Amino acid sequence: MNRRDFMVQSIGASLLAYLSGAGAAATESSGQKQASNRLSALNPLSEYVKSYVPPRDIIDPSRPQSLTFDVIGWKTNKGRQIVSTPVLGNVTVKRSPLGAAVEYEVAQHLGNDETMTGCFRCLTDDVHSLVEWQFEYALDSERKNIASMSRTRQSGRRKGEEIVMVTDESETVSPSSAPLLCRYGLFDVASRMARLCEGHNRFTMLHEPAGLRPEQRFREDRSGVVGRGENAPVRTFLQTGPATVPTHWVVDSQGRPLFVSAFLTSWALRAIS
Repeated sequence: MNRRDFMVQSIGASLLAYLSGAGAAATESSGQKQASNRLSALNPLSEYVKSYVPPRDIIDPSRPQSLTFDVIGWKTNKGRQIVSTPVLGNVTVKRSPLGAAVEYEVAQHLGNDETMTGCFRCLTDDVHSLVEWQFEYALDSERKNIASMSRTRQSGRRKGEEIVMVTDESETVSPSSAPLLCRYGLFDVASRMARLCEGHNRFTMLHEPAGLRPEQRFREDRSGVVGRGENAPVRTFLQTGPATVPTHWVVDSQGRPLFVSAFLTSWALRAIS
């Protein structure tokens, strides 16, 4: 893909993240009820969500569980008229309660070549603050120089009001008094995500493999319906901040994060076991 096409598709997906589907009212207000095909947070997954069935199980913080997500792409044909939402890969998160902490063992696979594996330990406070982690990101290639350059190893920890990271044997120390979060800990926070929208709460987000994203915040966006039944009503929360792709978290009535949607790539919760 050349630079111009990449920019066009990125802008298109950006608009989809904010605009409602065809026929939606232009004066939509925050909190307004919408049909599932008009919930703006789901527009980047418009085709995928038509056959989506939420998992039956609930997230139980008191016991070990495994969460599986599909990784969904957003594409158009050459004429940019036909939209498709292919499954690009999957993410498995094994969560293990450890008394005052929770450990998340993560394995992400995109296509046949791109992988990320890691372990993230969070406290059991209201926001599941991240305290230490390690991960390895790799992009396999037949060309050894490309494979070696695309491999990233990182470990890190929260130390008082500093965040210490060692990336490929290079250490950096970042001062920060804000809570440090990661998306895996937020899976357990989803049921009370509305609290993160109150006041002027700010946090720093670890976004592997890119690094830290400071001055993040949540605001409640809209409500709608996904599927049928008593758990069909959902609420969406929008995460924004400097150098961050705006990201929608779609949470159902049981507090489960059914979707995490960010422009060209989204996650969909497929199974809890």
